[in-house]
Amino acid sequence: MRKPSFIRRILGTMTLPTFAGAFGGLLAAMLYVGMTALAQLYRVSSGAAHWRDLWIPWPVMAALSAVTVVIAGLGTFLMTKAFQRIINRFMAYLEDAETISPKGMETVWLSELRRLRIAVTRTVRRLRKENEELRRIAYVDARTGLPNLIAMEAEITARLPKATFEQPAAFFLLDLDQFTRASERLGSHLTEALLRAAGARLTEALARLEAPVSSSVQGAIIAALHSDQFGIFLPNAISRENVSSIARAIRIAFSHPFEISTQVVTLGMSGGIVMAPEDADSGPKLFRHAELALRQVRGESASGFRYFSPRLNRVARGKYMLEAELREAVNNREFRAVFQPKVDFATGQIVGAEALARWQRANGKVISPAAFIPLAEETGLVNQIGEQILESACKSAVIWMREGFDVSVAVNVSPRQFVSVDVTELVLDVLKRTGLPPDRLELEITESMAVSDPSKVARVMRPLRALGTKLAIDDFGTGHSNLSMLTQLPFDVFKIDRQFVMALESDRQAPAIVEMILAMAETLGLKTVAEGVETERQAEFLSRRGCTMAQGFLYSPGLPHDAFMTLLHKWEARPAGQRKAG
Repeated sequence: MRKPSFIRRILGTMTLPTFAGAFGGLLAAMLYVGMTALAQLYRVSSGAAHWRDLWIPWPVMAALSAVTVVIAGLGTFLMTKAFQRIINRFMAYLEDAETISPKGMETVWLSELRRLRIAVTRTVRRLRKENEELRRIAYVDARTGLPNLIAMEAEITARLPKATFEQPAAFFLLDLDQFTRASERLGSHLTEALLRAAGARLTEALARLEAPVSSSVQGAIIAALHSDQFGIFLPNAISRENVSSIARAIRIAFSHPFEISTQVVTLGMSGGIVMAPEDADSGPKLFRHAELALRQVRGESASGFRYFSPRLNRVARGKYMLEAELREAVNNREFRAVFQPKVDFATGQIVGAEALARWQRANGKVISPAAFIPLAEETGLVNQIGEQILESACKSAVIWMREGFDVSVAVNVSPRQFVSVDVTELVLDVLKRTGLPPDRLELEITESMAVSDPSKVARVMRPLRALGTKLAIDDFGTGHSNLSMLTQLPFDVFKIDRQFVMALESDRQAPAIVEMILAMAETLGLKTVAEGVETERQAEFLSRRGCTMAQGFLYSPGLPHDAFMTLLHKWEARPAGQRKAG
């Protein structure tokens, strides 16, 4: 930055009257000198005097010049000083003017300034109203009339630093239970009415608290955040016991249904709770930790309240690390299929295999799907993983076919994959790339997924079944199937869930359930596969009851491609009665 000049520094320290006085004095001196020089020039030119003959002696001229400068400078200074007072009064009026009032206006000397003040005051008043409206829009949630996220963050920023371990603060991140379903039922207009009612009930629940808990909500702010989330910040929470009492009061308040335009809607309220400064010392940490606690609620019980704990932070960090590794594994195509055989009860032959996903790290370590599938579903990576498993399974099935084995392969389609991906196009593309005939592929979907969107199941499978691809319903018996709906869907295979098979020898009701499923499949003309067969007694029971195929550790665990090929060759060489594991 350039250093200001000496003249700029001098002028910067002057007031308006001082500058005017100095300028007036300087101008008077210049005028006096100029007039004196003109008079002397006239006398010389007329021949009345010589240049050296002054009409006024030097001392007198200097004295008159000094007097002129002083009088001019002082006069200008005083006049400007008066004008400065007028300007200062006018500025004071402007700073104070909230309404236009004639009172005091006459004290402004100049009519132009009076008119200017009226115009400026009107403009200022309009701008203030617009500013208040903008502030209201910026800090108030339009749906509920409550403070919004910006207002909540500002309040937390201002008051959180005052929290101590002796006088803690608390933050609730609240979420309405089953809000999406209620929103779809009500429509957008009534959904906003529901949110207003929820905000009002939350406010009322805190207002009804009794001593000593009520002291914890003094100075509290309730805010509507985004979507169906609300927040409560208690700057004076007092104790964890009081905070727990407030959570219970909220739960009780939201246990009663809402009546929205003659429609009755029941919505619970769940939340994550963070104590400060014990578990957070800044606004971002407060929100992040409350979100972790709320996610834990949703993951464990889907409803309720939970306090944040450092363990949740460690779990979250581990989850983020696993997600990063999972993304890298997808890019490196580290996912492979292992195959568990399906044995035909009638012939004892291996007639199919289910492709099970495995994550094989670069170091050779194999990770079970239970460790990564839930996170893959959550992040959407299950789509890419599913494609890699499908391609791996089809490539292996092509090799089995070329080796002379009549063995089909079954691949699971996840609910997320079924919803977000064009499954028909994906399967056709993989079949084309690998060269597998469509009739050697079987797709498995869960019973709950089939029930949730039967029309899409039919739409996806129609062109595939026309080519010969089969469809199996997995985990049959664990959901809440509409039997009339199942008869209309293009299924070829029922897979009996392992929990019924494993309970055959210990639960009296399990055999009846299995027999019912087998009878239903026979009536519908469908094949059946029993999962989780581990004992001879289970296999004998299923075979006698007409089950088509069995799959489980009695025959083999899931095997990599090379080991499965070895099993196929050895199986061919065994007598029929010995075709089981061990």
